[in-house]
Amino acid sequence: MDFWRRREAGLAILAGWPLLATAATPLRFATDVNDQSGLAPAGRAVLGRACERLGLTVRFEALPLRRSLRMTEQGHLDGEALRIATVTHDHPSLLAVPVPLVTVRVVGYVRATGPVPQDWSLLETLRVGYPRGVVLLEKLGARLPHKVEATNHADLMRLLRAQTIDIALLTLAAGQPEPDAALLADAVALPAPLSVTPLHALLHQRHRELLPRLAGVLQDMENSGEAARLRQAAWSAWAASHSP
Repeated sequence: MDFWRRREAGLAILAGWPLLATAATPLRFATDVNDQSGLAPAGRAVLGRACERLGLTVRFEALPLRRSLRMTEQGHLDGEALRIATVTHDHPSLLAVPVPLVTVRVVGYVRATGPVPQDWSLLETLRVGYPRGVVLLEKLGARLPHKVEATNHADLMRLLRAQTIDIALLTLAAGQPEPDAALLADAVALPAPLSVTPLHALLHQRHRELLPRLAGVLQDMENSGEAARLRQAAWSAWAASHSP
């Protein structure tokens, strides 16, 4: 009887342990279902290769950004593929991997005859549009009085052409080509990005022990140029799949 009691007690303890990453148990990372910029494919390419080097498999699940953040915080997912590091300030159960996967630019587009703001302070007098659910843009534009959210980039640019908004904000990775010319018809980009921000992978806190190992591999990939090559290949494939 003592043996069986000990066995049941041991199984109960194991059942309460957090699920650790193994090759047989894929890590489930959220990726933006509405990404239209190539950011998500580039981030997936780099993060997937880094996990592969650690002997881990990854499954990316396309979800709306707000929903995925709740799911990851509650432990239903293992991590987020691309987030600003400050997200962890409001979600302490999430840990930012310190080496960024991509660096994102916030690029403003205006009508050729419209106003040309040079920084965020000048946006307060304008009607500003941006894609729904992009936490970076939501945080940067939190104090802007006139905001309009759009479902995707195409809808955003239609709002600009219809003069419903004065400026459209898009997120593009550093080094990534500009969006297709057809999407930007009758619009011009501001001469410089309004902000430049690194985007990181986030892990649920149950994977705390994985964080330094993943960061080390990502840094090695940056130093060797492998990460840049993966991003470039992802952007080329994404552009080819979105060409007319």
